[in-house]
Amino acid sequence: MRNGIYESSFTTDKGMLGTGAVLIRNQHVYGADDLQFFRGEIEQDGEDLRVIMEVNRHNFAAASAFGDATVFTLTWVGKSLADTEFRMSCRPEGVEVKVYVSGRLLKEHE
Repeated sequence: MRNGIYESSFTTDKGMLGTGAVLIRNQHVYGADDLQFFRGEIEQDGEDLRVIMEVNRHNFAAASAFGDATVFTLTWVGKSLADTEFRMSCRPEGVEVKVYVSGRLLKEHE
């Protein structure tokens, strides 16, 4: 994946969750949305992606698709498209829905 700022959209089988911003830099990912902030490492083999991500919840005013945990780990798997877009999914432990994220590069960074 190229270094830069990505727009991300989170959905489930039941509909849209929301959007967020993601910074990818040197195979690390950092981001936030209105409920959580997160960081992780990208493992890339060709177009195959795997991201192990630590998530910290900062807002408890609304329900999260990931449950009530304050800190948890997610493993995302998916594909990179031309190193400027990604599509991944995960099924968090104890949660009945599969969560999807898609992202596209907004601004490349060195």
